[in-house]
Amino acid sequence: MLRSEVLREQERQQENRSEPERFVDSVVAAKFLSIQRRQLLELARAGKIPAYPIGDGQRRLWRFRLSDLAKAMEQRVVQGKGMDSTGVKKPRSIR
Repeated sequence: MLRSEVLREQERQQENRSEPERFVDSVVAAKFLSIQRRQLLELARAGKIPAYPIGDGQRRLWRFRLSDLAKAMEQRVVQGKGMDSTGVKKPRSIR
Protein backbone atom coordinates (compact mmCIF):
# COMPACT_ATOMS: atom_id res chain seq x y z
CA MET A 1 0.00 0.00 0.00
CA LEU A 2 1.38 3.40 -0.97
CA ARG A 3 1.83 6.12 1.63
CA SER A 4 -0.76 8.32 -0.04
CA GLU A 5 -3.26 5.44 0.03
CA VAL A 6 -2.55 4.92 3.72
CA LEU A 7 -3.12 8.61 4.44
CA ARG A 8 -6.38 8.64 2.48
CA GLU A 9 -7.63 5.56 4.30
CA GLN A 10 -6.73 7.04 7.66
CA GLU A 11 -8.45 10.31 6.78
CA ARG A 12 -11.59 8.34 5.93
CA GLN A 13 -11.38 6.56 9.26
CA GLN A 14 -10.99 9.84 11.12
CA GLU A 15 -13.95 11.32 9.27
CA ASN A 16 -16.10 8.42 10.41
CA ARG A 17 -14.71 8.71 13.95
CA SER A 18 -15.93 5.17 14.49
CA GLU A 19 -12.50 3.88 15.40
CA PRO A 20 -9.14 5.60 16.00
CA GLU A 21 -6.09 4.87 13.89
CA ARG A 22 -4.38 1.69 14.99
CA PHE A 23 -0.82 1.60 16.23
CA VAL A 24 1.56 -0.77 14.45
CA ASP A 25 4.69 -2.54 15.65
CA SER A 26 8.24 -1.95 14.44
CA VAL A 27 8.07 -4.70 11.80
CA VAL A 28 5.13 -3.08 9.99
CA ALA A 29 6.53 0.44 10.40
CA ALA A 30 9.95 -0.58 9.06
CA LYS A 31 8.36 -2.27 6.07
CA PHE A 32 6.26 0.86 5.43
CA LEU A 33 9.43 3.00 5.36
CA SER A 34 11.44 0.35 3.46
CA ILE A 35 14.18 0.24 6.09
CA GLN A 36 15.48 -2.39 8.49
CA ARG A 37 13.68 -2.85 11.81
CA ARG A 38 16.88 -2.17 13.76
CA GLN A 39 17.40 1.13 11.95
CA LEU A 40 13.80 2.13 12.67
CA LEU A 41 14.26 1.44 16.38
CA GLU A 42 17.49 3.46 16.46
CA LEU A 43 15.69 6.41 14.85
CA ALA A 44 12.83 6.08 17.35
CA ARG A 45 15.21 6.00 20.33
CA ALA A 46 17.01 9.09 19.00
CA GLY A 47 13.71 10.94 18.60
CA LYS A 48 14.19 11.40 14.86
CA ILE A 49 10.87 9.82 13.91
CA PRO A 50 7.49 9.94 15.65
CA ALA A 51 7.15 6.92 17.94
CA TYR A 52 5.26 5.92 21.06
CA PRO A 53 7.20 4.00 23.73
CA ILE A 54 5.44 1.51 25.97
CA GLY A 55 7.13 0.85 29.29
CA ASP A 56 9.95 2.55 31.17
CA GLY A 57 12.75 -0.02 31.13
CA GLN A 58 15.64 -0.45 28.75
CA ARG A 59 13.69 -2.98 26.68
CA ARG A 60 10.60 -0.88 26.05
CA LEU A 61 8.22 -1.59 23.21
CA TRP A 62 7.73 0.95 20.44
CA ARG A 63 4.54 1.57 18.51
CA PHE A 64 4.03 3.75 15.48
CA ARG A 65 1.24 5.39 13.51
CA LEU A 66 1.73 5.12 9.78
CA SER A 67 0.16 8.52 9.19
CA ASP A 68 2.71 10.13 11.56
CA LEU A 69 5.56 8.43 9.73
CA ALA A 70 4.24 9.48 6.32
CA LYS A 71 3.80 13.10 7.44
CA ALA A 72 7.29 13.17 8.97
CA MET A 73 8.83 11.85 5.76
CA GLU A 74 6.94 14.34 3.61
CA GLN A 75 8.13 17.24 5.78
CA ARG A 76 11.78 16.28 5.50
CA VAL A 77 13.86 18.23 2.99
CA VAL A 78 17.31 17.05 2.01
CA GLN A 79 19.78 19.89 1.91
CA GLY A 80 22.97 18.66 0.35
CA LYS A 81 26.04 20.52 -0.78
CA GLY A 82 25.15 22.94 -3.54
CA MET A 83 21.42 22.88 -2.75
CA ASP A 84 19.19 25.66 -1.47
CA SER A 85 16.41 25.20 1.09
CA THR A 86 13.95 24.04 -1.60
CA GLY A 87 16.25 21.26 -2.80
CA VAL A 88 17.12 23.12 -6.02
CA LYS A 89 20.74 23.06 -7.11
CA LYS A 90 22.44 26.44 -6.66
CA PRO A 91 24.41 27.93 -9.53
CA ARG A 92 28.17 27.72 -9.11
CA SER A 93 29.93 30.92 -8.21
CA ILE A 94 32.79 32.15 -10.36
CA ARG A 95 36.05 32.90 -8.57
